[in-house]
Amino acid sequence: MFRFFETIKIVDGILQYPEYHQKRMNETMMHFYSEPSVVFVDKIQIPEMFKNGLVKCRLSYDLSGFNTDFSYYNIKPVKTLKIIEYDNADYSYKYTDRLLFEELLKRRDNCDDILIVKNGKITDTGFSNVVLFDGQTFITPDEPLLNGTCRRRMLDQGRIEAKPVFLRELTDFQYLVIINAMRGDDFENPVLIADIK
Repeated sequence: MFRFFETIKIVDGILQYPEYHQKRMNETMMHFYSEPSVVFVDKIQIPEMFKNGLVKCRLSYDLSGFNTDFSYYNIKPVKTLKIIEYDNADYSYKYTDRLLFEELLKRRDNCDDILIVKNGKITDTGFSNVVLFDGQTFITPDEPLLNGTCRRRMLDQGRIEAKPVFLRELTDFQYLVIINAMRGDDFENPVLIADIK
């Protein structure tokens, strides 16, 4: 099994923001193997049967090589989040081993997803980064478990700000939105603060 992976959004046969995925792959490879990735995201060959609609490409890789897997994708609605406090959460790189999240997700009760809190600070959900709206500014936690590609892009564009967000401050916000490579910056489907338990 490959050690790391990227989830890349494809819309009608076009890779979305490949440069952000390439940057993260290069950083990961430099950290673990002291050399940049030999896999080039923009050279991925999309099979003809996946050139229409919304498609997910899972690119698994490490020093030994890479593999691509394509599937059509439906965005699942997330309306409720269960707060899970776990101070040992660590997912600085996009590992294929997601046992941490699998275990934490078992504690979500009947909520759609979890909101992980580490050392009193809001981080991520089980699958995504988050952005909170306070009535004036869109804020993303300054210490996410994973610095996602969509998050990076939105920071680069100046659309969101990175600041510490403590759990005790959650009620200072109006709502939360979930962002990741597949969902994009979906501000149309917020999670109300009252639905975070």
